[in-house]
Amino acid sequence: MFGERATMKRKEKIKSSKRTLVRLLIALSVLVALFVTLSLLKLNTRVCEFFVTTFSRWWIFLFGNALGWIPVSLYEVFLIAVILGGIAFVVAEIVLLCKRKWRRSLTALLIAAICVFSFLNVYTSTASFAYNRDPLPKEVYEEYSGEDLTVNEATAIAKYIITQANADYLATEHDAEGNIVYPYDFGTLSERMAEEYKRLESDYFSSYTPKGKRIINKTIMSELGISGVFFAPFGEANINGIETGLFLPHTLGHEMAHGKGVMREYEADLVSSYICLTSDDPYIRYGAMVQCIYRSIYMVALYPNTLGTVEELYGMIDPGIITEQRNNSAKWAQYDALDKIGAFFNDLYLKLNGQTGTDSYNKPGDNVDTGEVDDDGQAIVQVINFSDMQNLLITLYKHGQLKGLRP
Repeated sequence: MFGERATMKRKEKIKSSKRTLVRLLIALSVLVALFVTLSLLKLNTRVCEFFVTTFSRWWIFLFGNALGWIPVSLYEVFLIAVILGGIAFVVAEIVLLCKRKWRRSLTALLIAAICVFSFLNVYTSTASFAYNRDPLPKEVYEEYSGEDLTVNEATAIAKYIITQANADYLATEHDAEGNIVYPYDFGTLSERMAEEYKRLESDYFSSYTPKGKRIINKTIMSELGISGVFFAPFGEANINGIETGLFLPHTLGHEMAHGKGVMREYEADLVSSYICLTSDDPYIRYGAMVQCIYRSIYMVALYPNTLGTVEELYGMIDPGIITEQRNNSAKWAQYDALDKIGAFFNDLYLKLNGQTGTDSYNKPGDNVDTGEVDDDGQAIVQVINFSDMQNLLITLYKHGQLKGLRP
């Protein structure tokens, strides 16, 4: 009698296990089908625009507000949990396979797959669709050719950028090593940047601006060459703890731009630059001005017979700015152990989202060599299109947003 009961319990346990496996397989199949459907839908720009301005916008607003008050980066907590959970899963699977507990092993594998595809569906819905939406509105950015700007205008823009960067350098506090010292903490800077973003008028951008959060474990992130990460599922703009100086406002603005629906990297850079360059706060404006110095000088160099002007422009740069740039480069140079690994995965991630890879952080200009040489012995080129940041500077100039300069 006892043996029969044991046999019946064993059979019932097997049946229950099989029913669980069937349920898990059905759930996984639904999630995989949903992921495939979303992946196909995000190839259509109109669908992407719809998702970004509805579901994605609502999700980021909801979770950003619900979790924004928590002082720690939940993305960082999530990442650590995923790594530890992944290690624990692999170890458990090896143990189960060694003990030949096939059903339990398969059950664990299906549960893990369900977790993965659940995350992929959420991430695709909240972030990936934005990679294939419409271009930035003309409020922020337009594209120009060499015919749209004279050499005198290009020179005026470059002189303005350098002069303003010099003025901002003198207007901001620096330590003994020449590095900027902000008069407010990171939380206050995040609030100030959110206020700056309210100046955007186009409904292309979400009205909600995610809060910035610091990554505590900055060493690994620095070794991977990552200065910031926007995590759409939590609505968080995460900044590497090493990013404290010259480009902090711009980096924070870049991650915030992602949260406002701008996922393409070079466009997030443009939006952040637009916000910072047009700010009345020298601490927010300074780093963006410094970033634009060489781009503005290169723009002048595209015109013939400008070698002397270019040398003059280089000579205008305050030595303190050059020192600060070198300090910033040296700070990052000490972290390079995992740089190639970080670049590989970032490149892979961007390609999976329809981008060209890590080179999508910049949109280069399009120039054609005319075959002629100017009086300085330099090749004369026809500018079909300026680079992304040069186009932004021209846009600001054309819109009269570079103070003291009018087209």
